[in-house]
Amino acid sequence: MRGASALTNTITMKTINELLETTAFFIPSYQRGYRWDKQQVQNLLDDILQFMNEGTSAFYCLQPVVVRKKDEYEAGLPIYEVIDGQQRLTTIALILTYLNEEPYSLTYETRPDSFLYLKRMREEIELETGAKNIDFHFFNNAFVTIKDWFEQPRDNRRTLRQKFLIALGESVKVIWYEVASGIEVREVFSRLNIGKIPLTNSELIKALILSKTPRLQQFELANEWDQIERHLQNDRLWYFIQPKDAYTNRIEFLFDIYTSNISQKHHDPFFTFYKIQEETSFEQVWLQIKSYLARFDEWFNDRELYHYVGYLTQQKSITRYMSLYDSDRIKDKREFRNELKNEIKNDIEGMELDELTYGGRDNPQIKKVLLLFNISTTLNQKNDEARFPFDRFIKERWSIEHIHAQNTEGLNRKDQWLAWISDTIYMLEQLEQLSEQGQYQFLIQKLGEYKNDKDITHAIFEQLFDQVLAETEKQFGSNIHGIENLVLLDQTTNSALSNHFYPVKYSRMKKHDKEGSFIPICTRNAFMKYYSSEVDNFQLWTEQDRHDYIKAIHQSLEIFQ
Repeated sequence: MRGASALTNTITMKTINELLETTAFFIPSYQRGYRWDKQQVQNLLDDILQFMNEGTSAFYCLQPVVVRKKDEYEAGLPIYEVIDGQQRLTTIALILTYLNEEPYSLTYETRPDSFLYLKRMREEIELETGAKNIDFHFFNNAFVTIKDWFEQPRDNRRTLRQKFLIALGESVKVIWYEVASGIEVREVFSRLNIGKIPLTNSELIKALILSKTPRLQQFELANEWDQIERHLQNDRLWYFIQPKDAYTNRIEFLFDIYTSNISQKHHDPFFTFYKIQEETSFEQVWLQIKSYLARFDEWFNDRELYHYVGYLTQQKSITRYMSLYDSDRIKDKREFRNELKNEIKNDIEGMELDELTYGGRDNPQIKKVLLLFNISTTLNQKNDEARFPFDRFIKERWSIEHIHAQNTEGLNRKDQWLAWISDTIYMLEQLEQLSEQGQYQFLIQKLGEYKNDKDITHAIFEQLFDQVLAETEKQFGSNIHGIENLVLLDQTTNSALSNHFYPVKYSRMKKHDKEGSFIPICTRNAFMKYYSSEVDNFQLWTEQDRHDYIKAIHQSLEIFQ
């Protein structure tokens, strides 16, 4: 059985001077050669210079260098096999060479003379225009780029080289990720270089914390880590606290909360790791991470808090409500619930529901109101198990849909036009039976002329659509963009129902419902005319239906007034 140390990766931060003093590198044959181009070399030089000029950070950090220690030494220094980071290490060695500093040793398994060539670059740069191999060619190009960069006109050109060398050695650090001896390095290499899956903050933090944890406790901590990650993979919990799925490892979100990096406002992808490695007690960090999850579980299991917090996190970060919970004015859960209700009240305060209009800047407000309508309705159900599915709301990309069709957007093909004509004829025939004799006969006849016309043009289809819309609006009313004609639907169902008039949508909605498709509760209620005080038929979404529907929306939001 392998020992714990054989399977535990370690991590630290090392300056370039530390690498020069303590390390020799071995570049294995499975690595491709040096391939950085002019722009990549310039970017590294520019970044270090910017760090020097700004003076706002204690150090400049390069991305991780992934290595594994070999059972070999060179000149008394341990040799490390480079799994990832060869390009950065080689470029740094070239910069050191230009600055007349002896670089760390780089031994290339398939190109033994490459390091000797690299060290001789300064003396022989003018002689190597016809490089012997592709590595020498890229070494040469990179060195010329470095030389040109340092020699370009600047105010501090005379002193730049010395200052740059000091900064490079003392203030430039690498994230040193040492892979355990019991791990297959080719698998790690394939993931990082072939699969292009970079190390994440959470992986670096895990290695850091485990490396600082006593061996007997490492297994327990690693097990706790995996349990937390599995717990956060529950989408019902995850989308209740976080409306985005921006994390490969969701536990990283908890560390972002700890380091106040929740908005990802810091451009450095490893900002969270840098902040964690500065901590003096990783045990306290870990206890805090576990306390975050315990709190989320507590809120998740409280049905009322679940709905309030779940709605609010769709608008703002959950850290706002964590801070609220910890504030001096909150003494118990009851006060916390009341404060959350006030937050929701403030979020919708000033909205004039009757004036919201689809199609412009009101759309976010409309979606917010309809979301809260569904949440409030779910919360008020007598079934204590009923919960609004925030996971479905986000993953299925719910959007605003008209109960009664508004335009022909999305109907672009002749087969779609003919299908619409057939559905509309059926709708009008049903209306004809409920109305004055002959009221819709002209339209039915007109549509029938094109029912099987494979040569129908878009202009004719638009004309037919407008005629039907004008006639049905006599019963429906002309304000089809108000919230009284709007619901939420998942993207798939929305695509299947859009551009049809109410009775066609109603019929298809019933079919989707019978097949087990998830329909938001308020959307189902609206199409089934649950809110309507009088239901004469299911052929039109009438003005009375609209009036009763918006009245129900108003009533559902009264608990937040």
